[in-house]
Amino acid sequence: EIMKDNTLVLKDSSGNKHEYRILLDIEDTTNSVNYVIYTDDLTNKDGEMVCYASTYVLSPKGNMTKLKPVETKEEFDFISKILDSLESGK
Repeated sequence: EIMKDNTLVLKDSSGNKHEYRILLDIEDTTNSVNYVIYTDDLTNKDGEMVCYASTYVLSPKGNMTKLKPVETKEEFDFISKILDSLESGK
């Protein structure tokens, strides 16, 4: 995982690199977990931008490492609340 200029570069299982634009970098201070929300700027069939969310560990050099998909309902709820408040401008 490489983060540079608000861009995240990830390798897939075949070793191909994919570039994503970072939308939001959040720390849940309650649980000391870092989240990143990112997109490849593609849209779904409804015309909505497809976004991805992962947890990560910050390396000593300041890079996002050990990205893992968000899987629990609590994590999705936390991220949804943040995104909803951004969309509503609160």
